[in-house]
Amino acid sequence: MIYLKSFTLKGGIPFSQNISKKRNRLFSKRLFIFSLLIPFSIFVSYAQKQITLTAGSYLVLNGNVALVTNNSSLNNNGTIVPGTGTLYFTGNADTTVSNITGTSTTTCTNLTINKGAYGTAVKSAVHVTGVLTMGGGYLYADSNLTLISTAANTAMVAPVPSGCDIMGKTFVQRYFPARRAWRLLTAPVTSSNTIYNTWQNGGVYTVGKGMFVTSPVANPTTNGEDISPENNYSMFTFNTSSQSFTGVANTYSNISPGNSGSADNVGYMTFVRGDRNPNNVIIPNCDITTLTCLGKLQTGSQTFTATGTTGKYTLIGNPYASPLDFSQITRTNVINRFYAWDPTLNLLGAFVVLDDIDGDGVYDKSVAGSSQTSIIQSSQAFLVQTNATGAASVTINETNKSTTNNNLVFRPSGIGMAKLVTNLYLLNTDSSTILADGALEEFNNIFSDSVNLDDAKKVSNTNENLSFLRHGVKLAMERRPDITQNDTLFVMLTATTQRSYRLEFIAQNINHPELTAYFQDLYLNTSTPLSLTGTTDINFSINADAASANANRFQIVFRPASVVPVTFTSVTAAKQNADIAVQWKVENQTGISKYEIEKSTDGQHFTIVGTDAATGNTNTNATASYQWLDLNPATGNNYYRIASINTDGSIQYSDIVKVTTGNAESSISVYPNPIQNNTINIQFNNQPTGDYQVTLLDNAGQLVYESEITLTESNTTAALAVSNKLAKGIYQLKLQGPQNNHSIQKILVQ
Repeated sequence: MIYLKSFTLKGGIPFSQNISKKRNRLFSKRLFIFSLLIPFSIFVSYAQKQITLTAGSYLVLNGNVALVTNNSSLNNNGTIVPGTGTLYFTGNADTTVSNITGTSTTTCTNLTINKGAYGTAVKSAVHVTGVLTMGGGYLYADSNLTLISTAANTAMVAPVPSGCDIMGKTFVQRYFPARRAWRLLTAPVTSSNTIYNTWQNGGVYTVGKGMFVTSPVANPTTNGEDISPENNYSMFTFNTSSQSFTGVANTYSNISPGNSGSADNVGYMTFVRGDRNPNNVIIPNCDITTLTCLGKLQTGSQTFTATGTTGKYTLIGNPYASPLDFSQITRTNVINRFYAWDPTLNLLGAFVVLDDIDGDGVYDKSVAGSSQTSIIQSSQAFLVQTNATGAASVTINETNKSTTNNNLVFRPSGIGMAKLVTNLYLLNTDSSTILADGALEEFNNIFSDSVNLDDAKKVSNTNENLSFLRHGVKLAMERRPDITQNDTLFVMLTATTQRSYRLEFIAQNINHPELTAYFQDLYLNTSTPLSLTGTTDINFSINADAASANANRFQIVFRPASVVPVTFTSVTAAKQNADIAVQWKVENQTGISKYEIEKSTDGQHFTIVGTDAATGNTNTNATASYQWLDLNPATGNNYYRIASINTDGSIQYSDIVKVTTGNAESSISVYPNPIQNNTINIQFNNQPTGDYQVTLLDNAGQLVYESEITLTESNTTAALAVSNKLAKGIYQLKLQGPQNNHSIQKILVQ
């Protein structure tokens, strides 16, 4: 006979009610629903007896209901709908009395074991979707317990107190959304099964389970690995000695190599395509999957040995099946810094550095837009860095666990610190963006100008890499003294492809009204002011010219704010008999020493062909005009640009203009296209002189700009500075000439 002795409202007054006195078959083919709007507990107590749900019966626990069994068992042959409550085992009976049995899977949100002695045995399948809590005694999992992971939540193990343990093996899941990306992963268990039998699902395709582990030496019979269409490894371990990732060549090896129960798990860099659907090895196919490992859950203090060499890295896997607060772990000769892999960045993921250099508990990020926090998730691995030669280690304790699930991962140092946050975006043709990488600059006189452990070195990504270069070292986080006049930040950009990009610069707490920052593009020879109080976006492209992909293409320079950069109001070039006359007009000449005329025949490589001292009115509101005559024009294309040389040595370039000589065909073209700096440069080749009416229409056919050009030479370039900022998109430029000749040009604004 099962006798439900009492109900107790949490914090309230117990009352007794005899629910059933039927022998042997309580809950036989009935639907019992316990539902209250306040926390509610059902206590079941009877010596060496059990709750039995027969086939076809339902126990529905609506809301936050706790089903507490005191020295009793649960025999589940029916269905339990768990609500948000807890299945609670208490008392002092051994596992012959306190256990879970039955033919059905018992699903509970939370499972709590709080035994005064002995423990509780899991003798049939039990799924925990919330929190597994050990308050006292032992839990014997016996390969029947699974910690469930879904898109909404991942089950976790609460801090396990001394004297408690989870015996036998447990299944631990980690859910992944449909995204082809690299991941830094671990299996938080000891005494594990093989990679093949766990993450590869035993080589079997089951919808939503397992993944492919490919390699160039794949042989499913001898090493368990799957054939790679790209002939590459998809799983790597980290070699501390060589400081590099090494391909896993045999998945019949245990996923956690140790069995001591202390720091036996390792980290893997793994490419997850989705489940083992054969289509997923073909780009871009992917789908959701859940990886499951099997082994004994690691509990108690876990100490990982780190490399003993200053500045070197060690890959560590979160040892617990629960989130971990990195700020709480014990570090010996290890920097308060870690490198995580954020799979939601770029196309395949990217590294993110987090550190708390000043120990205030606030972690800076190299990629500001990343969802990574100081909380390391269950099944997540991370890199740490040694800061002194000698014995180094990371010790992780039960008290370092966190209750924060951050599903996005699987997708300020000191208040007032001066920062420049830099983000790199992939810029798509529809103007949408994808955050690809980032880097951080921090300025304070507590930092050294040399590269030391205050700076975080760049660890290379699979795709684009953004960093700052100092003394030949690439840095993801550069910390340097306060900005001063003529300081230069060298921006490094590698692993680019031929496409459009955007750089976003976010200035925070940079209080230097006496300085002005300029972003210099050494390929286009442009200089763009950067805001030191807000955000500046700069679009650029990589094209077929190898020089456009030069890693040293960009830099940021700081100049005295008192020097206003010269403004080129116009630059023209036109045939003058057998010569070419180059003319330019400028404003804001203050601080200019001279102008240099540069010439090119390919539009890319320029040489200085003339100079002209800065003369005329230096009133910043006035316009000054200059002219230079090219007595030796080349047959074909002649490109010109003007460089203004400041008295402090800084350089600013004008737009490029072009004149074609020889037997050139008649044409009208826009150069460059996409246009730059809101200026439209129109190249006239062998065109009739006279007045040209110019209209600019947006993609909807609306008029956005109109002007008139008077052409005095048949071969010349005219620059139209559009006063209103043009929105991104495609436009039509229409020209009507003096002989009723028409030209329509499509132009792009990025």
